[in-house]
Formats: sequence, C-alpha cells, structure tokens
Amino acid sequence: MTETARLPQYVIAGLGQTGLSCVRHLQQQSVAFKVWDTRAGFNVSEELAAQVNADITCGELPQNYWQGVTHLVLSPGIATDLPEVTRARQAGVSVIGDIELFAHAVNQPVIGITGSNGKTTVTLLTTHILKELGFNPIAAGNVGLPALDTLQQKADITVLELSSFQLETTRSLALAAGVILNVSADHLDRHHTLAAYSEAKQRIFDHCRVAVVNRNDSNTMPMTTVETKIATGLNPASEDFGWDAPRQTITYNGKSLLALADTALVGLHNALNIQSALALVSVFTEDMTAAAEAVKSFKSAPHRCTKIAEVAGVSFIDDSKATNIGATEAALQGLAGSLKGKLILIAGGDAKGADLSELAPVFSAHVDVVIALGKDGQVLSDIASHGFYVESLEQAVQQAFSLAEPGDTVLLSPACASLDMFDNYQHRAEVFQQAVEELSV
Repeated sequence: MTETARLPQYVIAGLGQTGLSCVRHLQQQSVAFKVWDTRAGFNVSEELAAQVNADITCGELPQNYWQGVTHLVLSPGIATDLPEVTRARQAGVSVIGDIELFAHAVNQPVIGITGSNGKTTVTLLTTHILKELGFNPIAAGNVGLPALDTLQQKADITVLELSSFQLETTRSLALAAGVILNVSADHLDRHHTLAAYSEAKQRIFDHCRVAVVNRNDSNTMPMTTVETKIATGLNPASEDFGWDAPRQTITYNGKSLLALADTALVGLHNALNIQSALALVSVFTEDMTAAAEAVKSFKSAPHRCTKIAEVAGVSFIDDSKATNIGATEAALQGLAGSLKGKLILIAGGDAKGADLSELAPVFSAHVDVVIALGKDGQVLSDIASHGFYVESLEQAVQQAFSLAEPGDTVLLSPACASLDMFDNYQHRAEVFQQAVEELSV
C-alpha cells in the first residue's frame, strides 16, 4: 500500500472519560486506532484492555510510534506542546480533539459556550430554557457528558460547554450560536500568555452563524466575520439585551423582561449569564417572554455562589468553582451592594501561574477580611488590608466565624485551583460544608 493510499490510523491520547468516548466513537466508525496514555505508571486493568481492544502504550513511546499515523486525538488534559505531540506534528500527524471528531459527525444544531467564568451556569440554563420551551436539548462537553456520547442520543439541539483546552484542537465546529462570556487570566500554566488563551477561546467563532457578545467587553467580540451578533450588557440598551439598574431588571429591545430577584441566581455576573442564555435561545424562538419565565424555575449548579448555611446569623456561601481570578472578582462585585454586614473571604490554592496581586483593588473595594490558604495563598493574605494565612480550610472557617458577627457573610471563593490540597473543587466544597456544619454542633 502506498503512503497516500494508507488507511487512516488514529492515536487516542488519554484514557479518561473523554479518551474512552473517543475509543467508543472510533470503534463504532470501524476506524483503526491505538492508544497512548502519558502516565508511565498507569495500570491498565484487564477490564479496560478489553473495553479498548487495541494496542495501549503508557509513558514513553517507541521511536517509530508515529509511522503510519494520520491523526492524534488529544484529551483536553494533555498539553499540545508536549515533546511527543511536537514529534507527532513533525511526522505529519494532524493533532485534534474529541470536539473535532464530534464536529464531523453531528447532524443537528449546536450551541457553543466558552469563557473563563460562568460556562457551566450558562450551559445548564440554556438547556433548561430550551426544555421548558418544548425542545429536546442535551448539555455536553466540559459540563460532564462527552460530546461524542451525545451522538447516540435523540436530542434536537446540542448545548456544548467548551474549554480553551478543547477549542485549541478544534477547527471545524459549525455553530448555530456561540458565545465567549468573558476572558480573564486562567490556565496560564498551560497557555503561557493571556493572548494565547484568548486566541483559543476565539476559535468558537470560526464557523459560527450567530455570535452573542457583551457590548462592554471587547474580549467577547469575534475576530472573524459572523452572520449575526446579539448584544448583552450591564447598561441600558434599546436593542437586544440590556440592564435596568434601578429596577435590577433585564431588558429586551428596551422593554423590561425579567427581574433578577425573580430568579434563583444572585449577583450582576449572573444577570449577564442570564442575558447570554436568553440570547442563545433567541436563535431558536421569538417568544422571549416564555424564555424569561423559564429562567425563574432554574436552580443553579452547586458550588457557584450558593448559600449553604446560616450559623448564629452569619451566612456562608460556597463558590468553590471559582478557580481563577476572574471568577472570584465576579463573585465579589456581583455580591457587592446586596450585603449588609462585613464580607469575609476565604481564598487560595494553586493560582496556575496567574498574578493574584491583580485582586488587590477588588479586595480594597469589597472585602473586609481575607483568610488565605494553600500553595499561593500567602500572596492573597499579603495584599489584603486585613489578611491572615492558615494551614487548612477547617482553620479558615473557624477563624472566619470567630471574626464574624450576625449579619456578616463568609464567602469561599478561592480564585485558585484546588489540586494542591484537595481532589477537586467539589472535594474542597465538601470540606467547607463539613467545617461549617461543625460550627453549629
């Protein structure tokens, strides 16, 4: 067989949830593949080997590994600049991800949602609104369900949460509507520069028919030509979506549409999230009144600015999902003005290369006390006018409670990843909840 006539040979990199969805997809397509897991000590069980039913190599690869390979399908957690990935490119291998495979196979409308913060809320809210309006949507991607697994479902719209890791290996995804919610410093340990991170996000608009943009944020504007734009923003607007600040109400084409107080979501950042979801839905329906009504029955995803307890008059809010600077800044600004007492912030962890000192102005404006922990927590305690560094989340909760008075609020919004101290942000939230529960024992 000549080089040009060879059958496609795929390598799937990574045997996590996404990698296994790629395995199933290529098996269904009867496409030849082999698997590479970057972990040298990874133990391949008999059950996993039977499930994959293909050659599996862990850790270092043999010299001729890329010979005959046409496509390397990277799981999102694997960096695109690893030496072996570079070697694959040099061998003429096309480096893609699961979303690129999905893009070639999907045959129904797709909505794409990315941004540094708010992706999951907007993905789940958009899906909820569509369901309430009688559609049969399915949420997938970074929100949990692998995109390729939706191809076997009977949905009429796919709502994809897309991370920068997924987008940087995607070239062909055609979207009925897409949005970049915001861009702030995140994953700089992976992308190295904010420009590269933003460029990865911009890929969402490459083949997008309708772009939802924040009229006040140039980072959300498409750098490529799109057919239509729908604007959102926290300012009065006679067209598209706007904000009536005195009434705390979202407007549509200049008319009141939805009061934030009538929803389960709090903070101005969520007012923007709701606008984005409604804008995405407006591509499929003209009935914005019914769409707005559907927002009222939406319950926020856990660990996103959710009040979990009140102990002796002190409110405790879990925002453990705030794993970057922008998320914590949005939470602090979003809550500002609605709190009567002091705001005590618990933050810290692994900053992933971000400059935490950028939070100094928002601390000065909105935070009374900062209690910090974790790998990069010392920076946070140092830039606060009233800052403390502690060794554990349990200690942080105890100290916060000792400083609080009835009417005060304790907010866990770390601005950092959790992996230096916890399994994930959900585990961090569980430890926070347990520590709060022990206060009332």
